[in-house]
Amino acid sequence: MWRGHKASQLTILLSAILWLVTCFEPARASDSTSKCCAELDARLEELASAVLGDTARNVKVQIYGQVNRAILFWKDGIESKATLVDNNTSSSRLGFIGEGTIRPGLTVGSRFEMEFVWPSSSEVFDPKNLTHDEALTGYAVRQAYGFISDERLGTLTFGHQWSASGNLTIINLGSQMDDAALHYNNAFSLGLKLSGGIFTDLKWGQIAESVDAMRGEYLRYDTPSLFGFVLSASVGVTDAWDVALRYEANGEAFRFAGGLGYRSDREKLLNEFRGAASLLHHASGLYVTLAGAQRDDELSSIIAQPPSYFGYAQAGISRKWLPYGNTTVYGDVGLYKNFEVGELLSADLTTNKLEVWGTLAQTEVRRRGFGIEQAFDQMNLLVYAQAHFYDAKISGYPCNSNFVPKICGVNVNELTVLPTLPWDAFVMGARIRF
Repeated sequence: MWRGHKASQLTILLSAILWLVTCFEPARASDSTSKCCAELDARLEELASAVLGDTARNVKVQIYGQVNRAILFWKDGIESKATLVDNNTSSSRLGFIGEGTIRPGLTVGSRFEMEFVWPSSSEVFDPKNLTHDEALTGYAVRQAYGFISDERLGTLTFGHQWSASGNLTIINLGSQMDDAALHYNNAFSLGLKLSGGIFTDLKWGQIAESVDAMRGEYLRYDTPSLFGFVLSASVGVTDAWDVALRYEANGEAFRFAGGLGYRSDREKLLNEFRGAASLLHHASGLYVTLAGAQRDDELSSIIAQPPSYFGYAQAGISRKWLPYGNTTVYGDVGLYKNFEVGELLSADLTTNKLEVWGTLAQTEVRRRGFGIEQAFDQMNLLVYAQAHFYDAKISGYPCNSNFVPKICGVNVNELTVLPTLPWDAFVMGARIRF
């Protein structure tokens, strides 16, 4: 009897794998892709029911994913190239969600999601920078957590996931492929207008920070939605915790989404306050998105600098002018100030080796850009093009020739403004979901 039970489970599993392989064959039409994945979901649910038996009723298993590839035309002031990338704004991924109903209103389950990002747009860099020794990520676990959800008490999740306030600053009801975070020049080193162009160890992603907590190991709780409000709290395996309040409403004239959050991380010696709001007018398609955050840390206080902060705004229009789906056109601006203040700055002084120059006293990044997106709803396809322009201002206190690194740059009478190089890019890509 047991052998027969195991044989039936094996048959279902092999059938599911066969359908999974079929899903990755080139699709002739969106209908065939949807049918393929729907039948795969059914086979996975059948497998889960066979394995769990009567432990849970109404077992549901879902498979989902997307592919998002783009070509990035970049110029960092020293070199210019075109690079094929996986778009970090919404990375290529494959995920599974399984859940079972214990009783009406109470479910338990888990989610596992992998991303396949080689090379990720957030990790590519100028190959002329010989001081850059960070390896590229090929694939990674994006989410892996279990959950218990009660419709009256809320949801408890545990594992690799977003913290409570983690993705607040990227809330956006307009563009699906652009937000307050950096996605293309994170790993590019800031260049200086010296000796024909030299690299520093300072990355654009360090001084244009969106104060966005990446996914990690957290225990998180979310309340049920009450009049559109959801309160969340999480604690990490490190000495970090955060809370957030989100609100969403979809009325006859407007749709709104926003939130506020606070994070404390004693391991990194910082406290952060962040928030965002996005408003869309249904009739016209006009929308505006605002985001901002402030970070207090113990490094900026060394030289009596104010806290680091950023502000971001995006405005545009998203309407269905074509029968395929919404067309979105937008422009955005951002200001990021005083991130990395108090840190030592090193530069490649034409020796292909970084040498300490001094201590950062002020940093400022201004960004501007625009973009267009076209959705093809029946195919779950989004095609997009973007332009991004970044300029930086940094200053610091240089070291003496016989400096000691830990006390380098404490003479506030020697403030020096460094000549920085801009970073510009154009992006064209497509994302398809299944």
